[in-house]
Amino acid sequence: MGPSIKLTNRLVLRVENETKAAEVLSMYQRNRLIFERFEPTRPANFYSIDYHEAMLRREYKSYMANSFLRYYIYKNPNISRIIGAVNFNLMRDPNYFSGNNNSPFTHAEIGYKMDALYQNQGLTYEACMAGIQVMISDYGIRRIDARIHPDNIASIKLAEKMGFVPLQFEPKSANVMGEYVDIMRYTLDTSHIQ
Repeated sequence: MGPSIKLTNRLVLRVENETKAAEVLSMYQRNRLIFERFEPTRPANFYSIDYHEAMLRREYKSYMANSFLRYYIYKNPNISRIIGAVNFNLMRDPNYFSGNNNSPFTHAEIGYKMDALYQNQGLTYEACMAGIQVMISDYGIRRIDARIHPDNIASIKLAEKMGFVPLQFEPKSANVMGEYVDIMRYTLDTSHIQ
């Protein structure tokens, strides 16, 4: 299991539980129009405390089970306001217990978001790279994938800056704003990360 708190030069990354539901909801409400353009269609109750309490309980349980890691991002010194998130969905290797691999995971998928007020400051890059380091050192991840909407130019540029390269086109594979859209899968070979 990776650390529940990770510090960078400007940020505090923390795994949270249901006690932070109001703060998480506030981040989504502040950025609703920005986030919804590129993220999966939300359930009707998404913008409610009950939904985020349940989601944070599931996330924390998955973190404790070594299958998911989401860091909520805080900017130093104001660690009372969540300004973003970076998460990793860990893919288990079915052959791990045969003794052929050093890690129980084949790869991870990354997702990230940043409050509009904090974009274009290098903070998302800083948070993602800190999370990628955790994936390498604590989980033994050799490959990380990112599924990105082709119109999300900022996300594509960020992925490329981190070293991701296009892997495959996935037609009509994500439901965004109620419509199935094409997605591009990018991949990062973590052996090139220091």
